[in-house]
Amino acid sequence: MSGIILLLALLALVSNGAAIECFVCDSSDNPSCSDLGSNSSIVPEECTLDKMRSLDTWLFDLNKFAYFDNGANKSPLMNCQKVVAKDPETRKVVTARFCQLDTGDSDACDILRTKLRIPSTEERDQRKKSDNKRRKNQGHGQDGDDGDEISAEEAFFCDICKTDRCNGAAAITLALGSVLSMIMIHLGL
Repeated sequence: MSGIILLLALLALVSNGAAIECFVCDSSDNPSCSDLGSNSSIVPEECTLDKMRSLDTWLFDLNKFAYFDNGANKSPLMNCQKVVAKDPETRKVVTARFCQLDTGDSDACDILRTKLRIPSTEERDQRKKSDNKRRKNQGHGQDGDDGDEISAEEAFFCDICKTDRCNGAAAITLALGSVLSMIMIHLGL
């Protein structure tokens, strides 16, 4: 009996088959995309190449990877992705959730960071150290600030995940809740 419960708990964490369901939205078109809990009309969709090709906002376009079809696999592995980035034209922070090709060894978030010219965490830390050292040598004066506007690098967030609905806040709670429920049933609580 306990083996069956453990198996069910593990299955709750594993995605069904090769097809993955992701939330697909962009807050520049639908402001509810920033907070999925604010609008239940945004539902996960099955990820396909056609779905990925049909998206046409600046962030989707910038983040698409070319798929070189050799005829062997018409349904490549897909992942879910969530990106928060500052639109260079409108200067507004945009949240996008979408399907992404499984890029294997490549990191789609690093590639997107490079395209947006956003330094990596290591590069930012190194720059902060040198800025602090420069300020210390010049005295305690403050350099000019851009006011309250958030910078592109402060706004940037990117995450890729491999399970159904994982690019929405509720997905983590649901999977964790399922496992906890199974454990509680097993323990007789």
